[in-house]
Amino acid sequence: MAIKNPKTPLDRAKRWVPWVCAYSGARAGEVTQLRGEDVEKRGAYHFMKLMPDAGTIKTRKTRVVPLHEHLIAQGFLEMIGSVGKGALFYDDRTPHRASSDPMNPSRSRAGNVRGDLAEWVREQGVTDPELSPTHAWRHTFKQIAERVEITEKVHDAITGHAPASEGRKYGQPTAEDMANALKKFPRYKLD
Repeated sequence: MAIKNPKTPLDRAKRWVPWVCAYSGARAGEVTQLRGEDVEKRGAYHFMKLMPDAGTIKTRKTRVVPLHEHLIAQGFLEMIGSVGKGALFYDDRTPHRASSDPMNPSRSRAGNVRGDLAEWVREQGVTDPELSPTHAWRHTFKQIAERVEITEKVHDAITGHAPASEGRKYGQPTAEDMANALKKFPRYKLD
């Protein structure tokens, strides 16, 4: 169930995070911490920068990921323009509440959104306990990328996976290489 006119940050997350994950293979937690200032145009392409200073990044390194043209066609850039430079999927004006319980440490605001989003996806009918409701987009992205012959080196760079061998670390794809390869990635069909 798509949220047509998202009014709240969580509604924006429900509307956009699955699409961004589907077209980038990014982790949901990387996307829920995205800020408007992290999306930029370089040459002919738009990119999102997944950055450790925005929140948790598994590799602890900034990753530049191209935006698929279908995200742009659906109005993703317009949504960012309406929100501004701050957090896109949570209210960054409210203070983060720390937990005093060492057995139940608090999550970041982006982490809370990721959890809320996972619950929402389950409510939409994704009930298989073996399937992580938001992480599955990573697997799907890699599978489709292989089918449309985006090289492993390029889709690994897009998703932030480490090169499979020492030799594959040489000559990493540029942001433009990734954006050009992502043109091969087909649009999902909308109802």
